[in-house]
Amino acid sequence: MSSNNKSASENKARKKKNKPNNKKVQNLSNVLKPDNMELTEWQKALRRQVAVQEHFIVSQNTQTDEPGCYSVANPKTDNEYKVIYRGANCKWNYCSCMDFKVSRLGTCKHIEAVCSWIKKRRKTLDKTLPSYTAVYLLYQEGRKICIRIGTEKSEEFTRLASEYFTNDGYLKPESIYSFSTFLSTARKISNTFRCYPDALQYILDLRDDRKRAELVSEKCTDKNLDSLLNARLYPYQKEGIRFAIKTGKTIIADEMGLGKTIQAIGCAEFMRKENLISSVLIVCPTSLKYQWKKEIERFTGCQSVVIEGNHLRRKKMYDDSTFYKIVSYNSICNDVKILRHMSTDFMIMDEAQRLKNWNTQVAQAMRRIHADYMVVLSGTPLENKLQELYSIVQIVNPFLLSPLHEFIADTTVLSPSGQIIGYKNLNEIGERLKGVMIRRRKSDVKLQLPSRMDSIRFVPMTKEQAGMHDEFHSVVSQIVTKWNKTHFLSEKDRKRLLLLLSQMRMVCDSTFILDQRSRHDTKIDELMHMVEDMIENGDDKMVVFSQWERMTRLVCQELEKRGIMYANLNGSVPSEKRKQLMDDFTSNPDCRIFVSTDAGSTGLNLQVASVLVNLDLPWNPAVLEQRIARIYRIGQTKSVQVFNMVAERTIEERMLSTLNFKSNMSEGILDNGTDAVFMEESKFNRLMETVEEVTASDGKPEFAETHTDDTTEHATEELIEDIPLEADNNYEVETKQGTGESTFPHELVSQGMSFLQGLAETLASPEKTQVLIDTLVKEDKVTGKTSIEIPVPDKETVKNLFSMFSKLICQK
Repeated sequence: MSSNNKSASENKARKKKNKPNNKKVQNLSNVLKPDNMELTEWQKALRRQVAVQEHFIVSQNTQTDEPGCYSVANPKTDNEYKVIYRGANCKWNYCSCMDFKVSRLGTCKHIEAVCSWIKKRRKTLDKTLPSYTAVYLLYQEGRKICIRIGTEKSEEFTRLASEYFTNDGYLKPESIYSFSTFLSTARKISNTFRCYPDALQYILDLRDDRKRAELVSEKCTDKNLDSLLNARLYPYQKEGIRFAIKTGKTIIADEMGLGKTIQAIGCAEFMRKENLISSVLIVCPTSLKYQWKKEIERFTGCQSVVIEGNHLRRKKMYDDSTFYKIVSYNSICNDVKILRHMSTDFMIMDEAQRLKNWNTQVAQAMRRIHADYMVVLSGTPLENKLQELYSIVQIVNPFLLSPLHEFIADTTVLSPSGQIIGYKNLNEIGERLKGVMIRRRKSDVKLQLPSRMDSIRFVPMTKEQAGMHDEFHSVVSQIVTKWNKTHFLSEKDRKRLLLLLSQMRMVCDSTFILDQRSRHDTKIDELMHMVEDMIENGDDKMVVFSQWERMTRLVCQELEKRGIMYANLNGSVPSEKRKQLMDDFTSNPDCRIFVSTDAGSTGLNLQVASVLVNLDLPWNPAVLEQRIARIYRIGQTKSVQVFNMVAERTIEERMLSTLNFKSNMSEGILDNGTDAVFMEESKFNRLMETVEEVTASDGKPEFAETHTDDTTEHATEELIEDIPLEADNNYEVETKQGTGESTFPHELVSQGMSFLQGLAETLASPEKTQVLIDTLVKEDKVTGKTSIEIPVPDKETVKNLFSMFSKLICQK
């Protein structure tokens, strides 16, 4: 071969070698396992995938005598992790991250990053046995204490280990309580011996468990507990206190109204008196801070401090010597971000269902707080999805349940596309939770609570309400048809769908909620009849709930017209004023009605009332029970009546079956109910199926005549970017002109290119035409001149609109 040919061949080979590989690598789904992969293989591959995507900074730690020691830094979070890597599948591999400890895979994204780093640099792994002997915690098999005997004085360590460890190197169960003797002897054999901190802490925790169990047996007698607090404890509450002390970290998931607060305080007081703790940190919703302060001082006589103010002030208050410290979830979330790490002897978390979403900032912040002991309070630890319960349990004991990928595989039924269609083995989960969770229902505790009667009052709508409801229903049907044809909805369509569903629910209450100009409703009149009847026939009190603040505003207006005293709570009422509202309603015999949004559905004790009216039903059954538990709880002496108002033949009536499904799923785990619940299709298919169900119509709604209040002041409506199916406690779902997400006549002007399409429909109705004119025509109060105003997104839209008019006019 000539030199020229050889040179050309080499250049060709070099170009081929250096040519970029444009072949797209298919990412693995973190939801759907490939058919050709085992569960653990898939999970390990996912971690290798993340290791590449997150661009970790890896460095070898040469300042330690531990072979294979590395540091892995995440530049996005500024977190740094210690990694020990001694080869693939080596049982001595280790990472300080939580995923390595709980996944039982023997790897994590940080270990995979180290493995990749070593391969790229063609580093040689040191696989020699270390000279030192060490006791370590093995996580791959669910936390086991193990010993690895090194080359130095191996015979002496082998003889010593035979007394405390099995032949396989695992610590004998009985050796836990004599482990200090082993440590002392091992250190005398060689000063190079080491016991890693996580292994030592695990042993100390096990010994502390036995100590608390003995303490409960010896000192948690009924007599001692009767004198523990300035209140009478029911037998089941004493049981809850004993359980919390013995467990150390526990979930008290009693049904709402059974006194979870007093059990948590009782546990803290007992541990304080036994000198097990020196302080308690209580984390709760903002609205409950001062109620906790009141309850603590009432039951214990101790002072408590509410941590609030700016960050510097809060930081100083954490160091206050006061035994009980109270802080809101939002505040402590911000503080953890700044301080990076927080610790306390004893932590109480109230309304812990707020931690149900694993990736929220609040949930992440709470997992970064170290607490020796913990009591988590939640009457509804499971509201919608099984993973919500898993998230809460992980905060209490991340090792109790199986790793998440195994948990999902064992409990979740998936469709071929990876969507959740049902659950299984729910009773088995309940059994496994008995070690950390205690739950009692009112029917279990034999308190002879008064009877409770729930009833549904079907209410007709006015013609105006029904007309709007039908308009929304028509657009929803179009979206559903689009979904059925393509099985795809854009983000805009999904948001629009949720907005329309919310508007359908709003108009079932009153048109006032939507436009604040008209007033067409029947529920208010029905409620006023109930209020007047109650006042005339006794001294009962009533609590009225609505998800929409504007609906509660109408209720208050009608009560004022009739001279009926009431208390009104919504998300805008400051937390310090809520106590006064409760006191007025509780102590003033003339204050007969308590009107509230879902801002008052948790934490309020309103058992002075015996009647509760839900003007609308939340989609979440747990929220419904939270409302009812405001009056149906310990301290109630009267029979309780619950009235749920439902607009006939509307989305509200269809929602009843949806509530029933979610209730069944919750009962399967928490209350030993149905073992498996199936959604019938994938998650989103189920959503769309539910939409079809709740928006289907058996016929035209019946109409009722009502008055129109034209004097109501019109307020600017707020823009909501993302509207959930059920609004959060303190938030009201509203609409705004200009969103393009509504087909109201007065909003038609803001829909840009949709103007002509809806104009003909609007002009066909005299009522809609008048609303459109009122919206378009503006009068200058100073000059008296009248003009037409049409909001537009930008100049380009106007240009396109004129172009369309030009084509229509010039068309032959």
